[in-house]
Amino acid sequence: MSEDQNPQPLPKPIDSRRPGLIGLGLLAAALLGFAAGHWFRPTGPEADRLPVPSVPSVFQAPKLLVYQEGPAIPQLWLDTFSSAPSHPKVELRALVRTEDGTWPIDGDVYLLKARSFSEVGQSVVWADLNGRIPIDGINPVFQAQSFDPNNLKSRPWRVSPWFFMKRVAPGTPHKVAFAAPARWANEIGGLFPNEPDLLAALWIKSQGRAINLGGEAVHALARQQVEVALAGRTAPEEECWRGLKDGQVQLTFLPAWRLVLDPQAGGGLVRWAVLASGTIVDFELMAVRQDSPRLEMAMRFAEFLLAPSQQAALLGATGYFPVRSRPGQEWAGSTLIVPSGTWFDRSEFILWPYPKPVVPASPEVTNTNVVVPDGGGVGNSESEMRKAENSPSR
Repeated sequence: MSEDQNPQPLPKPIDSRRPGLIGLGLLAAALLGFAAGHWFRPTGPEADRLPVPSVPSVFQAPKLLVYQEGPAIPQLWLDTFSSAPSHPKVELRALVRTEDGTWPIDGDVYLLKARSFSEVGQSVVWADLNGRIPIDGINPVFQAQSFDPNNLKSRPWRVSPWFFMKRVAPGTPHKVAFAAPARWANEIGGLFPNEPDLLAALWIKSQGRAINLGGEAVHALARQQVEVALAGRTAPEEECWRGLKDGQVQLTFLPAWRLVLDPQAGGGLVRWAVLASGTIVDFELMAVRQDSPRLEMAMRFAEFLLAPSQQAALLGATGYFPVRSRPGQEWAGSTLIVPSGTWFDRSEFILWPYPKPVVPASPEVTNTNVVVPDGGGVGNSESEMRKAENSPSR
């Protein structure tokens, strides 16, 4: 057979149906994509970014908003509370006035100084804590104060007395002799916090009188005496403390927590003392906003801070002394030498409102921010003013 009679096999013809099937598949996918996009397209203008998921993410979880005066709560405590099942994160903010002079009203929990409780309460409705947060174990000294006599809307949670603090020479014994407050102005290197109400209250205390009695006339006279005697000798509390540590200030009047947190201040040459008639004791309260959307969790957080474990760690963590203590053992556990004697029993809590910025009052507001202490009304009578003017001023 010749070559022509044995031809080579022809190549396999290409299946003309395959490209058609592929094209149909791509077309179907495109149509489905278009239909899905049209079906799920939002009715409004299309966004330039991915839509926000309907399920809240962990970054949008609700937080417990806590306002606080004084040294902040340790972050470890906040993390400990938040680590419990279903507990929210805690956002801690400093409790300060807004630009218009008002207090923030969006907090869930407020940790504020006792002297601020009544005033902030004019803007925030406090929740009733009775039956919700027990007071068992709290020192009776810190209960039933005149700002909340029935312990309904607040709980004390930490305390710090104000002491005279003096920078002394090496080898000076702990008990340092202090000049009477009437001679403050003559003290070399003396600088005092520019808190007129605080210093006026101490001025009255140094004369053996109750600082919360006598009415506004007595308070106003004491402020005037202090401002005259200490003209040019006052500065912010932080500046007084900084000067005491670096040696620029020799004598000042500051809360104990500052030295507790910085026991080696001034090379360990800072000593404290207190008047025999007692001093002013600052303590902070906890209160919960009644209309908080996280009311139950706010109650749990307040109870958490009063728990024995947290109170036991309070002194070293914030410098404040715990309120869970027995009468006569208020400073048990302190590693610092606290002045001995009966000064604490003679000390008082100042109930005056502190200086406030002048804010134009609304026409419908008729009340004032004056706190009337128990047992002593506002001294407006001529006889009381006369007594105040005739009181000894040194």
